[in-house]
Amino acid sequence: MLKNLVLLLAFLAVANAVTLRKWIASHEKTCFYTQVTAPGQKVSFYFAVHQGGNFDIDFEVEGPNNRQLFKGEAERQGDYVFTANQLGEYAFCFKNGLASFADKQVEFDISVENEVRPEDIAKRSKRDEAMNSVVTIASDLSQITKFMKYFRTRENRNFATVSSTESRVWWFSAMQSLSVVLVAVIQVYAIRALFTAKRSRL
Repeated sequence: MLKNLVLLLAFLAVANAVTLRKWIASHEKTCFYTQVTAPGQKVSFYFAVHQGGNFDIDFEVEGPNNRQLFKGEAERQGDYVFTANQLGEYAFCFKNGLASFADKQVEFDISVENEVRPEDIAKRSKRDEAMNSVVTIASDLSQITKFMKYFRTRENRNFATVSSTESRVWWFSAMQSLSVVLVAVIQVYAIRALFTAKRSRL
């Protein structure tokens, strides 16, 4: 058990990962960078819009020599994994589109796995069974983390929808109450004017 724990910690240590949150102003473009130092490294990129506007944002991923790998417009979230066959700097950019006038908060995760895995893990020798188990556990933990991020994002969006609906209901009720009061005042003045006109004729 202790050996497996040590192997798990060793596996987690070979992956460089960072999770950040960033407010992106209207019409702003922000880029973040990571370095690939060995061919065949696995690069993972996850993002989700937590607050602002319609919870969408434009993004693009570029490799060395400004080679475009992924691009999306008005995306609410995304999860991408690719093999970096070229050494160099990879850029992950977010752009709060021209049609948006609201600041947006984006949570994103960029990770680089330093260990190059064999294509067929089943071909490993029995002495690597413990490491295979650790890799499986780490993969399951990563999947659980992604599910947690997804549900947290959905919770934020649903909360924003509830708050917006509550605000609209409040303003509708206020306008309705004001309309009732206004109609009552108009009726009072109309009836008073009617009786005043009758008295003047008499």
